[in-house]
This record gives sequence, C-alpha cells and structure tokens, in this order.
Amino acid sequence: MKRHWISFAGSLALACVCASVTTSAQSPADIEALRAEMAALRAAQESMAKDLEAVKQLLQQAMGPRPAPAGAAAAPGMPSAGVSALRVAGRPMKGSPRARLTFIEYSDYECPFCAQYFAQVYPQINRDYVQTNKIRYVFKNYPIEQIHSRAFRAHVAAACAGDQSRFWEMHDKLFADQKGLSNDRYVEHARELGLDAAKFRTCLDSAAHEPMIREDIDEAVRGGVRGTPVFVLAIADPKADTVTPSRVIVGAQPYEAFKEAIDSLLAQANAQPPVR
Repeated sequence: MKRHWISFAGSLALACVCASVTTSAQSPADIEALRAEMAALRAAQESMAKDLEAVKQLLQQAMGPRPAPAGAAAAPGMPSAGVSALRVAGRPMKGSPRARLTFIEYSDYECPFCAQYFAQVYPQINRDYVQTNKIRYVFKNYPIEQIHSRAFRAHVAAACAGDQSRFWEMHDKLFADQKGLSNDRYVEHARELGLDAAKFRTCLDSAAHEPMIREDIDEAVRGGVRGTPVFVLAIADPKADTVTPSRVIVGAQPYEAFKEAIDSLLAQANAQPPVR
C-alpha cells in the first residue's frame, strides 16, 4: 500500500520582510532596532522549521499505512476522524448551547501553528459565528509532549482557570504569551484575570485535570490525529454528550477555508428538521 504522510500544518510559510533603509534618514538606533527585529524573525522561522522537522520524525516513527475505519468519512486530503463519536460534555465551549453545528478545535498551547490560527483566524470565527450564536465552539486538549515540553502544564493552567469561569480568558493569554509558558506566568495571568491566586496555584499543583486532558489526547490518537491544530465540524444534537464528525480541517488554514466549511454545514443543518 502506498504510504501517505499527512502534513497537518499545511505548508510552512516563511515570512520575508523587505525594508528599504536610507542611511541618511535613519539613526544608528533605528538601524540597530531593525537588525534586532530581523534577527527575531529569523529565529522564529528557524524555530518553526525545527518544530515541523520534529513532527515529521514522530510521524515516521508512529505512522504506517492506515486504512480508513469502516464507516468513517473524511474530506479529500484530510485524515479520517477514526472514532464514531467525540466527547464534548464537560469540555470548554462558547457560542450557542443550542447550535446545530459544533466546531471542535484540537490544539496545543506551545504549537506555533496553533498560535498562528489563534492570531489570524480565530478572531474572525469568533466574531462571525460564535458571537452570533451560529455555532457551538468546543476546545479539546492535545499537547504533544514529545516536542512541546511545556504544553501539558499550560493545558492544566487553562483548565484551572476554567474552574473559576475564566477558561477562555486564560486560553487567550496563553496563546498571546506563548514564549512565556511557566507556572509563575500562569499565576501572573490568573491575578490579572482577577482569579483567586491561592486556589489557582493549588489546582495547578494538583493532578485534578490530568485525566480529562489525557482523555482528549487518547481520543485524538484513536481518531488518527497526529498533529495540531486539527478541527472537527459536526452537525449534532446540541443536547448530546458526543458528536459524530461531519468534516475535518487540518492545520492553520486561511479563514476562507473555515468559512466555506462552516457555511456549507450550516446550510445542511438548517435544512434538517429541528431536534426535539
């Protein structure tokens, strides 16, 4: 059987910044600042390239020819959602609890492609579909510990913030401050969000949320998910504890790819009889 390798992040787009500098109009400080900025961009590019290479190596170790499970369906070029149902009960969600379309994000707080999605696409989806109550948005934990050593603790921090009804606010801070993933920073974020810092620290030092995070990881692995971010869209009964995947989107795709998929499935959902 021919082996197919899935690049879950799509292609690695390296930024190229072109600057026109007229030395007579630039002070030495301006030129030095520009050099520092260029150096930072190069370092970010190198970090992303190393991250992608590490994932490729993991894929080579972990993936072999994988036949599609019976009854599973996937969009062309995308991995199959290889489990019949995905659990959404007890997971962080926003949007309308009555929405017929559920949008699930499998993510990793240390993944650069997840941060790219968060910065470039998530705000538009949140504005157009979550805040307008067209979809139910669910977050699922998938820290890839083999290459992201700080990710698991970040997911614990977000869950602990969720205990005090501030999951999404902590979620935003973790992605916006991806280079500062540490327990001390998590406590700083908690204070900035007005959380009870002592309770948050106690939760952070406990194993209370680890089973839930491990459950999400196991579910993703069983479904053939090998990287982040991955998104599952499902037309489902909003009262159900689980959903059956309708479509999968892999990687930090442009907003237009998500819009096409969401609009298409919303049209299908609206054409179906309402759930009683």
